[in-house]
This record gives sequence, structure tokens and C-alpha cells, in this order.
Amino acid sequence: MERTLQLLIVLTSFVSNKAYENLALHKPTWQLYPFPTAELTWGSDKAVDGLYTNLSAGGEQCVISDNTRSTAEWRVDLGGVFSIHHVFIQYRTDGLDWDERNDHLMRFLGFSVYLSNTTDKHDGVLCFHDKNYTSVTIPNHVNIPCRYHGRYVIYYNNRTHRPYPDGYSRFAHNELCEVEVYGCRFKKYGENCSIPCPQNCQESNCDIVTGACRGCVSGYTGQMCTEEYYRVDLMKITECRNNTYGFECREICGNCMHGEQCHHVTGICLRGCDKGRKGAKCKQVCPVGRFGYNCQKNCSINCFVPERCNRVTGLCEGGCQVGWSLPTCDTKCDNRMYGRNCSETCGFCSGKEQCHVINGICANGCSDGYLGNRCSEVCRNNTYGSDCSLSCGNCLYLYGEQCHHVTGHCPRDCVTGFQGDRCMEGNEDESPAKVAYELVPAAIHMHEQS
Repeated sequence: MERTLQLLIVLTSFVSNKAYENLALHKPTWQLYPFPTAELTWGSDKAVDGLYTNLSAGGEQCVISDNTRSTAEWRVDLGGVFSIHHVFIQYRTDGLDWDERNDHLMRFLGFSVYLSNTTDKHDGVLCFHDKNYTSVTIPNHVNIPCRYHGRYVIYYNNRTHRPYPDGYSRFAHNELCEVEVYGCRFKKYGENCSIPCPQNCQESNCDIVTGACRGCVSGYTGQMCTEEYYRVDLMKITECRNNTYGFECREICGNCMHGEQCHHVTGICLRGCDKGRKGAKCKQVCPVGRFGYNCQKNCSINCFVPERCNRVTGLCEGGCQVGWSLPTCDTKCDNRMYGRNCSETCGFCSGKEQCHVINGICANGCSDGYLGNRCSEVCRNNTYGSDCSLSCGNCLYLYGEQCHHVTGHCPRDCVTGFQGDRCMEGNEDESPAKVAYELVPAAIHMHEQS
């Protein structure tokens, strides 16, 4: 099929341009990267002015885009949806021989032509994409078959995926000296655009050569929509189902919202796109940095790789930067967490405050019983309380414990001669000798444990 299409294009005289009207003549145009300060000389409108006797820059009859760009795009607005037969393109030559020594030939290689009802090429159909031409075989003007209906004809080329095929230029350019779009107005077909499309064609659209309908109004079927259904149940069958649309339901719907059926004729998703897709037909994936339904959400700047996330879920690539929480990294750490992906737990900050979300440091000191920058260390060396500034009482230690680091309460009991939760109240009934006798083994035990 590809070789057949190439052959049709090489035979640039395969159809007389006079058989159809040039719908693009003097219509509004646009290009992605105009040549700086030269919009009047080499502007996008030069491709539809009907002039291409001088194919050089000095002739001021050609579009010339900016240099050193990786993509090139140009379009013409036909002013309405028309039935197209083919697109004629005359490329810039500068009056040089059209061979591998001509830089303009190298810039033409790899081009594409789209027909769309919107300004987005992905919403339309691809009429042609050059994958086989070489610097020896590409002609300096082409006729591209494009038997569809549409409003915008879009020329596109790119140099974004190295390595490029042999003979390709390093950068992409628009160097269009003329673009002519031949077809019929007013829902007609035939070589002279004199035959009305069959009356039961949906939206009166039919093939520009054969007159076959692109779809039928309710109750009719067949190529020319002349076969009438009488039964209600059969009438329902005429609408495409199972996520298909178009002529004979041959086209596959895009990713419509929640997997819903697209419009059975146009393929447009009536309630928008599912997560990760955009465009009228929801066939275009979200660009880098966008995600969600209809690509409406921005990936977070706080992703580990800023603004890079999963097109469907918004989950950041590589997780979050320090201080931000998963999955979308658009909220700061909370609930006493900090660090990358909020995976670290804060210590015991004063007043139960949140620690610093990046480094975990407690800005206003520690709660009673804790110390360190992150307040994660308990008091030691027989201390407790605020800033570990209080000394434990006369606790009875059997296993090397100390008093509770927050309250100062003794873990078991007091040595003889003391009482109270913290064993700091003296007992007058006990003699000093007995107190000293009972303190000795506890002190010895603590020394052995240290």
C-alpha cells in the first residue's frame, strides 16, 4: 500500500488540478516558527498566494520559517469543512538542481500532511507521511491524495528522533512556495463537483470520487444510504457500538471518559477524555508535565524530577523532593513526618509542633524528656524533664534503669530512706547507716552495667 501511494504521488500529473477547485487560495494561514522580522517577506500566507514562478528566497513567493528548529508546522484554514481530493505542494528550490546537493531537498524529506476539523493535527487524519523518499527519489512538487472531509490542512516535519535517515537535514523547516488544496464545496462530488451527495448521507458528507456516504442518517444504510430500515430494532443497529465509529464502524474510538462510546459518526468523545488523553477524539496522550482527565492537571514542581509524572495518575517520577508527600507531591509533609516522600518520623518537638519538613529539626526545642536537634533522643545519665536538666531521685535500680525520662518517676521503688514517685522525699524513720547500706549494692550494680 505504501509503495502504491508513493507511486501515485510521484506521478504528479495523475489528476488535472482544473477538475477541482483550489480551496486554499488566499485563505488564512499560520506557521509555528516564523522567520524573525520577515513575516511580510516570507510569511505563512506566501504558500496560498497563487504565485510560485520564483522558488527562491529573493522571489518573496515562498514561506520560510526560522532556523535551527526541531519541528516545523504550517496550516491553512479553508473556512469550512469541505470534501478534499488531493493536496499539491511546491517546495523551495532556489533555482538549483533538485538532487542530493540541494539543501532544500534535504529539508523536505520526512514531511507529513494532515486534514483536521480543528487546528490540532492529532484530531484529524494523516493523509501522508514520507517514510521512503530519498534524496534521489523525492520530486520537487507532489500531489498528496487525501479523500476526506476537513477544514484545516496541516503540513508538518520534525527532526526530533536521532539518528535521522541518510540525506535528511539537521533541522526542520517550512519552505513552502505553494500549497493548493483541491476539492468540492457545498456537499458535492465528481470531477466537476457537480453531483450532490446522496440525500441520506449523514451531514451530507460523501466520498469526493464515488459519492459513497461517510455515514447514513437514522433509518438508512448502504454505501449510498438508499436502503431503508422499517423495523425499529434494525434502525438501532445502524449506530456503531463497542467503541467503534465512522464508515462501516471501521474506526476505533479513543480513550473517552470512563471508557464510554464515542460519537458513532465523528468519533468525538462527547463527555471528554479519560485520564491521560486529550483532543476531541481523545487519541492524543498528555504532553509531558500534564495528567488526569483531558490532561487538565499539571504535574507537581515538587516531583523529584520537576513536572514529570505519570500521565494517568499524576504519580511523580522518582517520588517527591524532600519535604513533600506522595503520590502527587503537591502537599507538604504532615502528621509528624519529614524528608523525601515524607518517609521519616519527626522527634518529640516542644508543644507537639511539626518538625522541619526537610531536615526534621525542631525549631523551638524538645518536649520534656528529649534532646538532640531532632528531639529523638531520650534523657540519659540519670536526668529527665525539660532539656534533661533535672536529676533523677533515689530510685532503687536492679537492672541498670534510670528514672522515667519525661516524668522522673522511679521504675520500681525507692532506696530505703526515701519515698514518693520520684523518691526524693526523705524517710525520717530510717537511719543514715541503713540507707547507706542499701545504696551500696545498687551503686555497684549500676557501675557493672555502665
